[in-house]
Amino acid sequence: MAWLHKLWNTLRSRSLQNELDEELRFHLEQRTREMERSGMSPEEARTAAKQQLGNITLQTERMRTMDVAGWLESVLNDLRYALRQFRRSPVFAGVAVLSLALGIGANAAIFSVMNQVLLKALPVHDPQELVSLTNPDDAGSWTGTADGERTIISYPEFLELRQRLTTLSGLCAAQSWLPRWQVRISGGPQETVRGRLVSEEYFSLFGINSAIGRVFKAEDAAGPGQDPYAVISYDFWQRRFGGRPDVIGAAVKLNKAELTIIGVAERGFKGESGGENPDLWIPVLMQPWIDPARDWLHEDPAHSIQKTIWMHAYGRMRPGVILQQVQAEASVVFKGMMEAFYPPTLSQKQKKEALSQYLVVHDARTGSFDGRDEYATQLKILLSIAGLVLLIACANVANLLLARATARNREVGVRLAIGASRARLFRQFFTESLLLCMLGGAAGLALAWYGAKVLVRLLSDPQTPLDLPFALDWRVLGFTIMVTLFTGILFGMVPSLRASRTNMTQGMREGNVETASGRHFSLAKGLVVAQVGISLLLVVGSALFLCTLRNLQAVPLGYPKEHLLQVGVQGAIAGYKDQQLATFFRDIAERIRALPGVLGVTYSELGLMTGGESNVDVEAEGFIPDSDENREARFDRIGPGYFDTVGIPLLLGRSFGAQDTPTSPRVCIVNEELARRFFAGRNPIGRHLTATFRGQKVQLEIVGVVKDARTRSLQAKIPQRFYLWVDQGAEGRFPISIIYEIRTAGDPIGLDTSVRKTVAEVNPDAPVSFATSMEEVIDDHTVFVRMIARLSTIFASLALLLAATGLYGVLSYGIARRTNEIGIRMALGADRLSVVGMILRETGILVALGLTVGLIAALLSTRLIATQLYGVSQFDPVSFAASAALLATVGLFAGYIPAARAARVDPVRALRHD
Repeated sequence: MAWLHKLWNTLRSRSLQNELDEELRFHLEQRTREMERSGMSPEEARTAAKQQLGNITLQTERMRTMDVAGWLESVLNDLRYALRQFRRSPVFAGVAVLSLALGIGANAAIFSVMNQVLLKALPVHDPQELVSLTNPDDAGSWTGTADGERTIISYPEFLELRQRLTTLSGLCAAQSWLPRWQVRISGGPQETVRGRLVSEEYFSLFGINSAIGRVFKAEDAAGPGQDPYAVISYDFWQRRFGGRPDVIGAAVKLNKAELTIIGVAERGFKGESGGENPDLWIPVLMQPWIDPARDWLHEDPAHSIQKTIWMHAYGRMRPGVILQQVQAEASVVFKGMMEAFYPPTLSQKQKKEALSQYLVVHDARTGSFDGRDEYATQLKILLSIAGLVLLIACANVANLLLARATARNREVGVRLAIGASRARLFRQFFTESLLLCMLGGAAGLALAWYGAKVLVRLLSDPQTPLDLPFALDWRVLGFTIMVTLFTGILFGMVPSLRASRTNMTQGMREGNVETASGRHFSLAKGLVVAQVGISLLLVVGSALFLCTLRNLQAVPLGYPKEHLLQVGVQGAIAGYKDQQLATFFRDIAERIRALPGVLGVTYSELGLMTGGESNVDVEAEGFIPDSDENREARFDRIGPGYFDTVGIPLLLGRSFGAQDTPTSPRVCIVNEELARRFFAGRNPIGRHLTATFRGQKVQLEIVGVVKDARTRSLQAKIPQRFYLWVDQGAEGRFPISIIYEIRTAGDPIGLDTSVRKTVAEVNPDAPVSFATSMEEVIDDHTVFVRMIARLSTIFASLALLLAATGLYGVLSYGIARRTNEIGIRMALGADRLSVVGMILRETGILVALGLTVGLIAALLSTRLIATQLYGVSQFDPVSFAASAALLATVGLFAGYIPAARAARVDPVRALRHD
């Protein structure tokens, strides 16, 4: 078939050429006869007719371009000619394509991840109909009272909303985070899976079917504990079971729940939350069996007005309904629910707070994504940085094309002489630019596939890995094509115009020498100045992010982070209650203390930097607050030896001891911030705090003051905090799960296996939720800044390399054009040092201009990243000065190489240079 196509094209081309030749021959004969009739001889008539018709070859070319097929053929000829040119100059083509591929690939990779995070709709039925009654970008759970926007809701609230909302054709609920569970499948050993509790309407609302078996549905919701089913994901089925059909009916043991796998969700469905890949889904009515220590399915305002908030709610709008209508109805219904739930005995303050709660309805076509705003901000910064790198690459390629255009002056002169039009020349050179860009774009897509994977790994942390595969959908492809075309036009237009305007007489001269002061060289210098300026902007940004990362890693925690291991253990799931929990946790602590390499062990309810937090309103003896906010304090319940093991210094008073029994007066230890706020200038020892736990006031005597310590955030101000003795409790109960803090002699991770084995020896049904070193925890808290710092440094280094290459290329080209001038200078007595100085002065001017432009741009731009910085000003003089010095050094070094080469020019040979 290929040879037939080639034969047809050949015949088509010959046929068109014959038609054009015949047409021109006809016109020439007609003009010749007219001239003969006017009295000219046949020879004179033919000569005059040819002069009137003009260049026959040029006329033929013009007529061919008027034919569509001929035009397409000429474009193909341009492409073939461009490819031949690239084959003749493989180094030029390789450098240009690589430069463009790096810039385009970086932009495509970052946009691919942005597409997954912000733009891509869920792979479900009619995603445009989906709404969320909660904030899809929030996650977590808490128990207490609330005010303002409710970003997540309780299960009873979901049931009432499902019953009362008429603008929705369906409503489902899903656990707002993706927990890790320890399960036994078909009686096998314990393994870790990631799963989510969802309401029984979940799959039907999203329009998801099963690959095999079936999914659970609303009819399965017979009551708590009566739908012991599990649906697994397609990926988990392939990974864990090898795609075997006998997975249906397999038993899954999860805490107190005995579940049966009834189906596999259809391929490609990974839940409603982006970046996550659940292994299985379980009906929400199994919650008391999954977590026996808690009942999150019921609320009793007669017992407590506190709610357990932990679920997202997703709905599907009825045909013809718009989001604003859902919002209006949801607001009215939710307000009525709050008014009906809270008892009339509430105080005026409590009532005002309770009734201030409201729902905001969100477009949910893209699903949920915990921390979407933070990810989006980081990715936008990276996309801006990558865009600047692409501009530098464009400037580099434009300089290369300018140099090539000048080197091809003779070729242009010859083509003009034989009749080529300037428009035709422009099209030829512009075709070469676009072809370069298309090759760079194709290579950039290949780089983007790998770069997106690297970027996702950098965005992820070990505890919450992201699942964002590179997807070449229409958005990513369209973005890449748009960037490629924009890039081709950006760097290809000016060199093409410059080449097409070459003077025919000068172009025909052998060895045409145009001095370095020519217009094209001034443009090249301008491009170098722009490269230096943009590079400085990137280097300054990189320096600021590196300073931020250094500052965060050096933030004083208030305790040593080295050789500290944290292990989470859940006791209530194993069936322990009240005093049994205390005995169980102490037994494990004693066994861990006996392990080799353990220097100390303690435990607390919330741990260090784990994200958990508890807060209550407090009243301090002798303190009169001026606002409700001043009364809030955070607290934690801690075990024996806590401050010594963790390393938090005791400043005043005493620590907890044997005298602090469950029946003795309740005591607490406060941090410096709380003592400063409530007891400024007074000794807090012996004074009292009154804290309100679940509506009950509890008086606590302060027996000690400890140094401020960071237990939640690296950047936020250390809050007012007090510590409770775990035996005395906060609400008359022992924690149902705790976190062990273990001080080790060596690498804490080396104890991970031993600690897990120790817990299993006490009770194999007590799950270890996590085991991680404090250094890993701190690294997790700097993952975003570390990622930005790394990538901005990589991009800044690439920008430096491109700017240095561009400066070197322009100077080398200029020196080559000025060989004769340099020879004359040296013949007249100029020494090598003066030649080097002359070139370096020109380099210094270019670099200085670039630094000036870059400093102005940096001063205007760094305010956009001010919120991402910590411990460093957006106008940090050290970062600005160091960046400018680095760029000046690189620029002068790039200029010294061609300057040294120019100084070695032989004057005799230089004077012979034309």
